[in-house]
Amino acid sequence: MATAVGYPCFASGEPRRLAAKTVRLVGAELRRRLLGVVAGPLDVSHLIRRTSQLRVNGRTLKIAWDIEHPVHDHERKRVLGVCEHDPEEPGTVMISLNAELLRDHPELLRSTAAHELGHAVFDMPAAMTTGTARAFRSRVEGRASDAPIDWREWRADEFMGAFLTPKRQLARSFAREAAAFGAAIRWNVIDEIPTPCIAADEVGWSAIDAIAGALAEEFGVSESFIGVRFRKYGLVC
Repeated sequence: MATAVGYPCFASGEPRRLAAKTVRLVGAELRRRLLGVVAGPLDVSHLIRRTSQLRVNGRTLKIAWDIEHPVHDHERKRVLGVCEHDPEEPGTVMISLNAELLRDHPELLRSTAAHELGHAVFDMPAAMTTGTARAFRSRVEGRASDAPIDWREWRADEFMGAFLTPKRQLARSFAREAAAFGAAIRWNVIDEIPTPCIAADEVGWSAIDAIAGALAEEFGVSESFIGVRFRKYGLVC
């Protein structure tokens, strides 16, 4: 049975302009429906089994995953992953993850898989509806810091962050680790979620780094990834 997911969109299937809060809710809710509410590292093989078919805003979307081969762009440069739709395969999206580059880097494998899944969820329903070829590639070198915002990539990144570290689960784990350091925790309600916050100038950055390290291991992501979540979720003030 296909797992359903929805968000505001036009009749074509193209997403309406979505706030970060909405994108994160989609990512967290899809993870809950696919994998439950337990915190922990994403098992990519389990993700692949559970996402062979989704129903996005009422449209059936079949996902064919390939994690066994090298992946290149149209210039034959190696890329981390690709999400693409070919009109010759209506109703199907292909997600390819570069086995050569990701096999020995589980944290990067998880983030690339979740990012490409975000493109499948948000960008491919419209492509399938209109019969348009569309492809998104995660490049090895990333995007230049001074490049203009690509809102589709931004959306896939926000989805990925919430999918790998849903705010409710991360907030609970953060509060546990902060309490172990004896930090004074201030509680707020942000986006309808009870959110703990600790002051960096009170607990010290060494403690925050230690908390980030513990949570990075718990969720199977990098410490820099967790640092971004701290900022976006308002966990450090």
